[in-house]
Amino acid sequence: MKTQINKAVKQEKQSLIDNASVLFERHKKKMLYIIIITGTFISLLLFDTKVSLSGDDCDYIIAAGNFWKHFTYPGHHGALYPIVLSPFVGLFGLNLFLLKFLSTVFIVASLWFFYKSFENKIPAIVLIPALFFVCINPHVLFFASYTYSEPLFMLFQAIFFFLFSRYFWTDNPITGSIKQDWKKYLFMALVILCLGLTRTIGFSAIGVIVLYLAIQRKWKNLLYMAGAFAIVYVTFGLMKSIIWSDAAPVQSFQTLLAKNPYNTEQGMEDIPGLIKRFTDNSHIYLSGFLYKYLGFRSSSDLPAKPVPVLSWLAYILFFICIVSVFRKNKPLLFTGLYAGIMLFATFILLHKIWGQDRMIMVYYPYILLFLLGGFYWIFERKKIRKISFLFPVLLIGLLIGNLIHAKERIALNIPVLQQNIAGNDLYGLTPDWENFVKMSRWADRNLPKNAVIVSRKPSISYVYTGREFLGIFNVPFETADNVLQAYNNDKANLDYVTMDLSRGALTDLAPYMKYVIFTQNEGKFFINNREVRSAGVYAINRQMVNQDFTNWLDLDSTNYTVDFENYIKQYQNADGRSFNIISPDVLYNFLISSKVNYMLLPRIRLYTPQNTGQYVNTIHQYISFINLKYPGSFKLVHTIGKDEVCELVEFLPQQK
Repeated sequence: MKTQINKAVKQEKQSLIDNASVLFERHKKKMLYIIIITGTFISLLLFDTKVSLSGDDCDYIIAAGNFWKHFTYPGHHGALYPIVLSPFVGLFGLNLFLLKFLSTVFIVASLWFFYKSFENKIPAIVLIPALFFVCINPHVLFFASYTYSEPLFMLFQAIFFFLFSRYFWTDNPITGSIKQDWKKYLFMALVILCLGLTRTIGFSAIGVIVLYLAIQRKWKNLLYMAGAFAIVYVTFGLMKSIIWSDAAPVQSFQTLLAKNPYNTEQGMEDIPGLIKRFTDNSHIYLSGFLYKYLGFRSSSDLPAKPVPVLSWLAYILFFICIVSVFRKNKPLLFTGLYAGIMLFATFILLHKIWGQDRMIMVYYPYILLFLLGGFYWIFERKKIRKISFLFPVLLIGLLIGNLIHAKERIALNIPVLQQNIAGNDLYGLTPDWENFVKMSRWADRNLPKNAVIVSRKPSISYVYTGREFLGIFNVPFETADNVLQAYNNDKANLDYVTMDLSRGALTDLAPYMKYVIFTQNEGKFFINNREVRSAGVYAINRQMVNQDFTNWLDLDSTNYTVDFENYIKQYQNADGRSFNIISPDVLYNFLISSKVNYMLLPRIRLYTPQNTGQYVNTIHQYISFINLKYPGSFKLVHTIGKDEVCELVEFLPQQK
């Protein structure tokens, strides 16, 4: 007997993971408070008083103001977040610090519910480290000072888990009796609705519940849960249609499943295309963002180069962890299913060009918890308990990576935060953005209050001035089919003369310009068997297109054709992504109908960290296309900056 006891004691001493488990269980309450306080403190050290360069956070603020002032239902983005913000915008105005601090509150509250959801349901040695690593993660806490919807989504997500734990992971779980528990089903459904109204992908949570209950063979619970969600969703839809019958449509599945989200006429993605999208997004979000969040890749803001082998390793570990927890721990199984389904939906629905770490950030706490839980149960197996010391080693590795990232980000942010608090609110912006904001403020102060001013980022201009700006986000394109239809309508009286613009447009023909066509990517198009990168199409009275006219073009050595029908067929048979067709009249008439007076011309970098000379030139292109047909339509009014300048031009409509 004494020998057996000694062996047991010796085995216990050798099991570092067991000793650590006892320590975490004993002090988990104290650890919780220390972790929450630490996370709040770090989030304040990482606080950013400026708006994001994407402008999406500004859009939420504007939508909140419109909801408060005009009761306008927020469209396009998740509607619930602007609604939650609206009282604060209405009562305190554009108080960026207050609005940003709300995100801090949401994230800290979500971490509290995160802990309470799994308390006493999974080992503390899994829960406490997961909570701690999230609370010191600078990539998560970055969003604690931005008015994005992610912090509110994280709060609803944590409440979703909290309710599910109270209803299904207790000694007295929710029953199959609808009479007894109908309020609980409806409450869960309401939280899922809140998730979906904050971020559309949140509706996928109902699929997680359905799959989990099916695995548990709780068919009545599954039926009642699906029915409750259907009732809540339909009821909300009816209320919305009555109260906000003219609400702007949210992003449709047609846009999400299109080959080009900004030009759905290019068609829908086929099965091979969706598989490629899933694969590409897996590499972007898993090998790039997830490993950075774990602390195993650089903390730089630059997108990490995808490493496919890391993505496949993540999938292998995920399935190993699913197997290890399947019969061991229901909360971890549910967490794994949730993370898996949410990531699957994200990788299928999001276009590759939208790759941003915030798309995966909201799920990171649950991904981390699930992976740690999976490894814990792996090392609990008798056959490999001898190497269970690897689990604490893993925790130490995560700790070191997260601390290094936190130190780097805090060191970078502190000098900027000090300047911002001291009153230099633009400190930390690159010159291109600083000049843009300064020009927005100059325009607000110096131009007539009723003047219509175009801005590439109208939401950012608004937040920094309180003045409405008109946004132009892209140059509208024409399709080859529509152009050919226009030609067929005009060909009785007009000839469409197409010319190579490589040497510039002929100013004498400017009034006749109908379209500008330029090649994108690897497209190849020809006039007289000579490749052209850009071409001008001129609609000229047929009587003018005579021998003298063609002799004039030949004398100028212009590469042209009057056989427009055969020329445009090249584009009808080509991939729509290989060319763009622009109508200067469409652009010009939009400015006229919108009563535009001025336009901001910033040189916003394509590559934010460094000035490479390349910049977002949407407004510049807009003006250049109009100038091809209506020269002299714009006059320079003011310039700010020496490098990466921002210009302000006045629009001067011409007599047609």
